[in-house]
Amino acid sequence: MGRACLGHADAPSLTPAVVVATMPRMPSRTLTRRRFLVAGGAALSASMVRPGVARAQGRRGEIIAGLSERMLTLDPANHYSISATSVLRHVYDPLLDVTNDDKFAPALAESWRALNNTTWRFTLRKGVSFHDGSPFTADSVVFTLKRVRDNGKLIKSFVYQDIEDVQKDGDHAVTVTTKRPFGSLPAHLTMLGMLPPSAGEEAFFQKPVGTGPFRFVSWTHGDRVELAANARYWKPGVPRVEKVTVRFIPELSTRAAALRAGEIHVIDRVWPDMVQTLKATPGVKVLDTPALEAQRWHFQLARETVKDPRVRKAVSLAINRDVIIKDLLLGYARPVVSPIPPGLIGHTNLGQKPYDPEKARQLLKEAGQSKLTLDFVLMKDLYPKQLEIAQAVAAMLGEVGVKVNIRNLEIATAREQRTAGNYDLFYSGWAHMPHDPDWYFGQWFTKAGAEKLTRFSDPRVEQLIAEGRVPDPKVRQQKYAEIERILWDEEPEIWPYYSVAIYAISDKLSNFEARRDYYVLLHEVGIA
Repeated sequence: MGRACLGHADAPSLTPAVVVATMPRMPSRTLTRRRFLVAGGAALSASMVRPGVARAQGRRGEIIAGLSERMLTLDPANHYSISATSVLRHVYDPLLDVTNDDKFAPALAESWRALNNTTWRFTLRKGVSFHDGSPFTADSVVFTLKRVRDNGKLIKSFVYQDIEDVQKDGDHAVTVTTKRPFGSLPAHLTMLGMLPPSAGEEAFFQKPVGTGPFRFVSWTHGDRVELAANARYWKPGVPRVEKVTVRFIPELSTRAAALRAGEIHVIDRVWPDMVQTLKATPGVKVLDTPALEAQRWHFQLARETVKDPRVRKAVSLAINRDVIIKDLLLGYARPVVSPIPPGLIGHTNLGQKPYDPEKARQLLKEAGQSKLTLDFVLMKDLYPKQLEIAQAVAAMLGEVGVKVNIRNLEIATAREQRTAGNYDLFYSGWAHMPHDPDWYFGQWFTKAGAEKLTRFSDPRVEQLIAEGRVPDPKVRQQKYAEIERILWDEEPEIWPYYSVAIYAISDKLSNFEARRDYYVLLHEVGIA
């Protein structure tokens, strides 16, 4: 399945059990008055922290974050949103966590292991309570996993269809059996918050309770979420503040202005051309880290224009990636050396794609496409400098005789065009949630997954994806490396660069971590 199991190639082989315990878009920059008023509007608030308890444990203050993407749900099983993950990870704990160096770590599960290719056992943390005081037990895990599997209306339901059964073994152990190998299960469990068995469908998510470091207070749709410290959180010293408010501010200019004015303390998704302005602002720090996101412009392989791999290779050879990275992204990107970014299981350094316009002309001539025209579809204002990058690419391709029609469309319209197959090249990216490449491969490079996307189909890749779903990390690394080599050669996509995640924070914050997965997590962050 998949969008980010991280480097487990050195883990023990699957004989007899793999022990995995204790491991683990961009917005428009146009500021409108209406959006400014919405972003700055008042929200319902009512602190639920008992100040005496909080301060006795060293908590103080409030952190206000400004996120680029609005949250649409309080249900941890009903989204694949980075923004919602950032917010809800403060309210709900998953079974497993993932560190910023791409390792799985214990959360509500203290340890876990694969007993065989289709059986997993999780040993649960004792002494944990939900915010309403009810205990977290194996019943919570059984309920949460069966709910997401059985309720087809939930966005994450399709991921868990391979679960055959979930059985508890006492109050603090669970065994999960699957219909087929499901090696990416630990990764997916990092994105699924555990619910109490009493959770209903609608009323519960009006005022949800989890086991996380913060309790839910209020949600003003489209504007903000307010959270209060959980004074009885199971991890000592966490959280470090009394309150967290998350404001949703799609326009980068508005987020940056609020940070510079001291109204908020952290913003995500900073664009390269905003970095120097923020760095020059007293009291503001800019942090960046290599992201788990690869930019990927996919071809529509059913189109006669790009069906021939020589044409796709020619397009790739005509693109000067160094110009994109250095001149347009100001160095805030990294050269691509494989479809999977460094840090993820399966990553194999295949070397950078060359820039060779003369070879590109030769391949186009051999393919009988010396007067080629390509439709290049963009989702408007989603990625940094994307229109300028597309225009630069059009000029580069023009040098080898390829005309490019850039269609810069609203996001919904662009996606409709993609589903209909009305494009030659589609500008996109893939943030590898949940830290495993299986979803990416399954979504884009199986016949079923690619039917309405790239139209890619290769029996070799299909077989390797299936073989790579076993829990054994050595096998997965081998199979995924083979997939990458095939894709690198066939070029169903152009991989121009790996993204860099850029954040800006107030210098009043301490212990903030710039994460590779774009999450904004404030569990252990303090404020002066």
